[in-house]
Amino acid sequence: MNIYSFEEKRFPLVATTFQGLEEILAEEVMRLGGTDIRVKSRAVTFTGNKKLLYAANYHLRTALRILRVITEFQATDDKILYKALYDFPWETFFSSHQKFVVDAVIHSPYFNHSHFIEQRVKDAVVDRFRDKTGTRPGVSRESPDIRLNIQISGKKCVLSLDSSGDSLHKRGYRVRQGIANLNEVLAAGMILLSGWQGNTPFIDPMCGSGTLPIEAAMIATGIPPGYMRSKYAFIKWKDYDANLYQVVKTMYSGGQHRPMSLILGADRSAVAIRLARLNVTNAGLKEVVKLKIMPLQELTAPAGRPGIVMMDPPFGKRMKPGDLENIYRSIGVVLKEKFAGYDAWILSSNNQAFKRIGLKPSARYELNHGGLKVFLKKFPVRNRRDH
Repeated sequence: MNIYSFEEKRFPLVATTFQGLEEILAEEVMRLGGTDIRVKSRAVTFTGNKKLLYAANYHLRTALRILRVITEFQATDDKILYKALYDFPWETFFSSHQKFVVDAVIHSPYFNHSHFIEQRVKDAVVDRFRDKTGTRPGVSRESPDIRLNIQISGKKCVLSLDSSGDSLHKRGYRVRQGIANLNEVLAAGMILLSGWQGNTPFIDPMCGSGTLPIEAAMIATGIPPGYMRSKYAFIKWKDYDANLYQVVKTMYSGGQHRPMSLILGADRSAVAIRLARLNVTNAGLKEVVKLKIMPLQELTAPAGRPGIVMMDPPFGKRMKPGDLENIYRSIGVVLKEKFAGYDAWILSSNNQAFKRIGLKPSARYELNHGGLKVFLKKFPVRNRRDH
């Protein structure tokens, strides 16, 4: 068994993400100072120290969770698994006064059920504490102090501490959930994939509760995604260093600054814009993000240098096919008539609807949105005289 202790200066880390955002996440990790970076399916593995672990939680826009690998071993049956887990020095990582929970991800011919594995990990941890300390930690799925993560692939078992707690998409600015909100990590990934850096206009004509404009504004102003979060799982770890965390909160971003161009969110729904305003205000971006109650057909491009239009239109689950086709046809008409020179980035799961836009995509990314396979496509909008 290979055990990575808290005393080691550098140790293995895993950042999880959505399918299609792995390369962008790897670039973010590299900029933070991660080494031995490897791109996996829906994850990036790297090596770092405690400072980097804190920074990854606070600064990575496209990460969902940061896992700190604490041991690796091989197991082919329940008894081997239990013994390896029982022999692990859990008491050096957390105390018997804390509550814990176990999450298991299994891809193995030797183990079939994740719930069974979670139970065996719990049994081994509790038995170890009881035998070594005379007391046992509690188990709580609702409010755990410690989150353990075990991934079994074939014979290989990788045990990690989840340093994030709540998923990192929960930035803290959302006042309440709207209907079919775009995930914040996915929104940030879409913007980073587009290459937009804040020096040209950013327009979302179907902004809903404002996720895309808010994430764009945070990128443009240098606000870290963890700026409003107060809770991370690593705060409850035995080796938590509050002073180091304070240092991390001020590093890398170089201070906040105003964006150089317009960031606009529009929606035909007054209810949606009301919710977007609450979220924008809560994020401290009232002076940065402009919001308008306006149907797509009335939207016009601002004067000056073209930028990008990015949107997450309806996918069609709750709409008649004819209505959906009309929406995408309208998108194409508005782009061609009013946004010449812009790049339009559109997210959808409906390839037939994409065809109604009437523009040829120049880039295509396959992503995941709430368990649904979706595509982000780039449509350059040429000047009409170029057609």
